[in-house]
Amino acid sequence: MGAVAIAVYALAVFACGGIGWQHLGLIALAGSCLAPQPGIRRFMQDWWPIVLFWLGYDSMRLFANSLLPRVAVTAPYAWELALFPAPSDGIWPFLLTRWREAHPGPVAGTLSLLGNVVYFSHIFGMPLILMVVWLRKRNLLFRRFVWAMTVLHIASLTLYLAYPAAPPWWIYENGMAQPTAAHYMPSGAGKGGVPKGLFNYSANKFAAIPSLHGAYPVLLAAVLIAHRARPRYVALAALYAAAMWAACVFLNQHYIIDLIIGALLVPLSLPAARRPLDHMSLQEHRHDAG
Repeated sequence: MGAVAIAVYALAVFACGGIGWQHLGLIALAGSCLAPQPGIRRFMQDWWPIVLFWLGYDSMRLFANSLLPRVAVTAPYAWELALFPAPSDGIWPFLLTRWREAHPGPVAGTLSLLGNVVYFSHIFGMPLILMVVWLRKRNLLFRRFVWAMTVLHIASLTLYLAYPAAPPWWIYENGMAQPTAAHYMPSGAGKGGVPKGLFNYSANKFAAIPSLHGAYPVLLAAVLIAHRARPRYVALAALYAAAMWAACVFLNQHYIIDLIIGALLVPLSLPAARRPLDHMSLQEHRHDAG
């Protein structure tokens, strides 16, 4: 059933002209449903909530243009300006972008490179952490991550549909103009480069509120605390959260309010991180804790 559902989804994306190289992963997902080896099938059995989110977010590419007339442009900027004004006129993402443009030297270049590495680690970071935890069979911790993320994902997808919002780079380049199907990409997005190339494959360019870039690292730290993980892991998660938030603002990708709204969804997700313990045997819990 899972393989059939994935195949139907792939055909729908293809029929709508949205198929891309990133959809090659659907072959592996369908294969994991059909594999005769129990160990391979276990991937889909354990990861299906995450897979459903990936597919749900990816499906937004099929109707993202229909959201463009509703994209909030003025309001998020006004909130940011009122709550987090920069020392000079404007907001912090704009101030830092102007500084980068005015200082095209090695310092700004190095900071931009590091910022991009941290920013795009969002794509691979949490899946990699989950994979390590899953492969090590830390079952309780894995389930806590998965179910907390599931609540976060449901809330995020709901807000993306209800309130599509423009990130700061849009206003920096276009003022208060409303994005349209003919113009919704950042300047230079088609001129090559890994960051710009990855941006082309984003399913929804106006899913700024809430910021999962801001939410994921906070959720990571919160679940580790709830799991009573070693302090050094919590400290690393907190450091990663600080670096991610700084990178998002420095690169003009998110307002501070986007990040805060994302973080505010974390407390709503934490009760789901506690539920898996109720369904684990005492022996399995002791093994995981060890």
